[in-house]
Amino acid sequence: MTYVPTWAGFLYLALVTDVFSRKVVGWAFDDRMTSDLVLSALNMALLTRKPASVIHHSDQGSQYLYFFSVHFIYLF
Repeated sequence: MTYVPTWAGFLYLALVTDVFSRKVVGWAFDDRMTSDLVLSALNMALLTRKPASVIHHSDQGSQYLYFFSVHFIYLF
């Protein structure tokens, strides 16, 4: 997750990268840094790639909450 300065303030950007192909497969922008932003990017990646299985790794901060990630992944 990173922030992008704009004239109107900061936008936060969450990216999901396919490590094998090194392509960005999911992203999301928002004006607040929340776990929903991260889940939106992960959702885009899952819907775009339609993988048979997923290994998701993050060493980021509180936006990558374990509780939300686990419950979200079990939906797929």
